[in-house]
Amino acid sequence: MTDRSEPPALTVLAVGNSIMGDDGVGLELLAALRVARPDPRIDYVEGGVGGLELLPVVQDCRRLLILDAVTGGEPGTVRQLEGDQVPRLLQSKLSPHQVGLLDVLSAARLLRQEPEALAVVGVAPQSVELRLGLSPVVAAAVPAAVARAAAVVDRWLA
Repeated sequence: MTDRSEPPALTVLAVGNSIMGDDGVGLELLAALRVARPDPRIDYVEGGVGGLELLPVVQDCRRLLILDAVTGGEPGTVRQLEGDQVPRLLQSKLSPHQVGLLDVLSAARLLRQEPEALAVVGVAPQSVELRLGLSPVVAAAVPAAVARAAAVVDRWLA
């Protein structure tokens, strides 16, 4: 995160583990979105498998876009959730990182320091086994997921 007196217009937070196969898709999406939308108003944050240590990131942003592996649907399915859909669906094990993310979002809400806007864009994983690289079906979905994430970014920055 950059050092600023005011929060960035938008924070893009990627979570995932690149040595667990498709669990690393959030990090891949972040890298591609950073290239597609280079903008000084955006903080791009690699959250990895962080839990509550991500709370300051969430507290310090106005709009938060989370990129992650998102369960539901066939492998390679691109999912987008916004607003109150996010915590509700995180409770139903939407993401492999749902416990950490739900804890962070809940803590920010309790502290009354939550983002004014929240969205998740992700891809349904095929395999989260110990291995490097994405499965072919998830890798093929990355451009569509980046396009969805870019549409959120464009709308929020307009």
